Amino acid sequence: MAARSPSRNAQPRRTVLYVDDDAGAIRTARAVIAQRELALVVASDLERALNLARRKPPEVMLVNLDLVALGAASLVHILRANPATHAAPILALGVHAAPEASIKALEAGIFHYLVRPLDAGHLTEALDYALEFSALERAEL
Repeated sequence: MAARSPSRNAQPRRTVLYVDDDAGAIRTARAVIAQRELALVVASDLERALNLARRKPPEVMLVNLDLVALGAASLVHILRANPATHAAPILALGVHAAPEASIKALEAGIFHYLVRPLDAGHLTEALDYALEFSALERAEL
């Protein structure tokens, strides 16, 4: 009798879609994600991210606002209009540490604003909240 593959019975891994091109930040994100039952999918631009999201809708999105060159409101509008990303909490990365940047992002609909450079501890905390939120939202559907 052949051994059964553990992946057959395993739940599909939840996906975090990360839009960035910064190698250091990607390494940090990979280290944080590796500690969980999550898959990290990295795209270097928003268009590629949306194409990847069509194949496997993400549980959470992590987006470098400076890379996508959009304001938070425009980014949220694009992601909420796309069926593959409309429900995913958005964690945004930006270089602006002033409280006004965070407030502006949150008012636009960003779930959590993280300041660059990406800190593993802050990402872990934000990701935990976003995953919990996402699970609750999906349970209500």
